[in-house]
Amino acid sequence: MFFPWLIGQCEVRKSEIKGKSEKNVVYIPKCRFLESTNCVGMCTNLCKIPSQKFIQDSLGMPVYMVPNFEDMSCEMIFGQQPPLDDPALKQPCYHKSCNDINPSM
Repeated sequence: MFFPWLIGQCEVRKSEIKGKSEKNVVYIPKCRFLESTNCVGMCTNLCKIPSQKFIQDSLGMPVYMVPNFEDMSCEMIFGQQPPLDDPALKQPCYHKSCNDINPSM
C-alpha cells in the first residue's frame, strides 16, 4: 500500500518459484528515483543496494531489485537473493555529464 507513495505507480506481478506461480514481484514502470537522478550510480548505490539490505535485515525477506536502465523501470523480486555478481553493478554510466567529467568511463 505504501509503495505508490514512495516509488510511484507500481503493480504486483506473478513469477514462478519452484514450479509454483506466486505474486512476489513489484513492477515499477517508471522509477521516480532513477528518473529524477538520471544516474546509474545513484540508483545502485543509494536505492538498490540499501533497499535490498534494509528489506533483508528488517523484514527477513530477501529481495532482488532489477533496474532496467533503458526504460527506467524496475522489478523488485521478493524471495530471491541478489546475485553476488550483480549485473547492475557493472552498468556503465549513461549520463553525458558524467562522461565529460571522467572520459575513461
